[in-house]
Amino acid sequence: MSDRILAELGRVPRYERFLGVDELLAAVRGAAARHPELARLRDVGRSSDGEPIPMLTIDGGPRAALLVGCPHPNEPIGAMLVRFLTDALLERPELRRGWTWHLIPCVDPDGTRLNEGWFRGPFTLRNYARHFYRPWSEEQVEWTFPVRYEQFAWTAPLPETRALMRAFEETRPDFVYSLHNSGFGGVYYYLSKPLAAGYEALHRLPRALGLVLSLGEPEMPWAVEWAPAVYRYPSVRDAYDYHARYAPDAPAARIAGGGSSLDYLLSIRGAGGAPMMLIAELPYFQSPEISDRTPVAESKREVILCGIERARAMLDVLSGILADVSGAVAPDTRLMRAFSSFIRHQVNTLDSTCRWVHEADGMGRPATVAERVDAWYIRTFYRVLMASMLGRALGASISGQHSPAVARAQARLTRWLDTWLTDVEAHVRYEATPIRTLVQAQYGAMLAVLEQTA
Repeated sequence: MSDRILAELGRVPRYERFLGVDELLAAVRGAAARHPELARLRDVGRSSDGEPIPMLTIDGGPRAALLVGCPHPNEPIGAMLVRFLTDALLERPELRRGWTWHLIPCVDPDGTRLNEGWFRGPFTLRNYARHFYRPWSEEQVEWTFPVRYEQFAWTAPLPETRALMRAFEETRPDFVYSLHNSGFGGVYYYLSKPLAAGYEALHRLPRALGLVLSLGEPEMPWAVEWAPAVYRYPSVRDAYDYHARYAPDAPAARIAGGGSSLDYLLSIRGAGGAPMMLIAELPYFQSPEISDRTPVAESKREVILCGIERARAMLDVLSGILADVSGAVAPDTRLMRAFSSFIRHQVNTLDSTCRWVHEADGMGRPATVAERVDAWYIRTFYRVLMASMLGRALGASISGQHSPAVARAQARLTRWLDTWLTDVEAHVRYEATPIRTLVQAQYGAMLAVLEQTA
């Protein structure tokens, strides 16, 4: 990582909280109004609830970069990067040189508003879970692009996805940065093209900022690793091929949602014309154990199978609670749709995961501390986040009507959430990552990749 990049990271201000949607959009609109000679702000579409989705364009050169904030609504780090870059690009001509920048501050304003309860802190696992919302794949901007592959087809892009499709088609970007982040663990990346000369910089960046790489299992078993913590950009094609191998009876039925942004760009530009695409997954809560490659007593197969049994036990509890409130809670709210889809998909893919564990190469070697922590505790935490959405839905139902059955279900769920979170807290050391550090890491990853692709 160059001295230039390190100097740039020092310009990122200290942030004590994440900006809400209204604050973010007001700041970007104000900056554009102050610099009409450089900036153009226009709507590329509207959200499912009818909110405008603006895109800021800052002129600077023949190559085009497109940054997308909040592709998942629980991921506001990228929105803070867009806020920082808006001022930086408008005020510093050297940053614009050679590139025209297209910045979408928040592509999912409806969902992001449902996360604003934790944006001001306190930044703890429990407060994050309490106010968490993430739509399941069928309602995610990133995973509802139209696509056809083998026996799988998706033809129902969301309004937000159509807005992003329009942005892709209008800007024809050379570089796309979908501003995601993880929740718990360490840093990892996705790239649409191999970039061997850039891997060292992507590894050095977290160390320079006091962060660790995520060296447990990849979040998707079909992920292709190009270097430690660096993976090929996700595609529905990879998911389909994985399920076709380990669940050949109905691979398409095990896929949630549609195509990724890469799938769509490949469809309109072809493999030779696809841009460099980057995702930097950054943890709100960091655990040093996620980078510990010390061998443990269990094999990798044993560790993952134990994680599957932990998942099965959680899913049994949650399925029972969901059955108890069937008919008493409106099923078609955002929170209930997200939770119900999560349950269905998790249950639907357990068999292919088990077959993968038994058949894939390398499962007999000793597992590492990172792999065990990932399989047993970090994935438990992610399932807690999904379960917390059921808790939010039950709480909203109770406030609107008196239902003893729903109240009992909520009390039962609250006890289980406390049990699961206590288990995670007892076995995993973690600390909240400062917001400035998260923005610096996301900024630095972009600069490192652009440095190698210029």
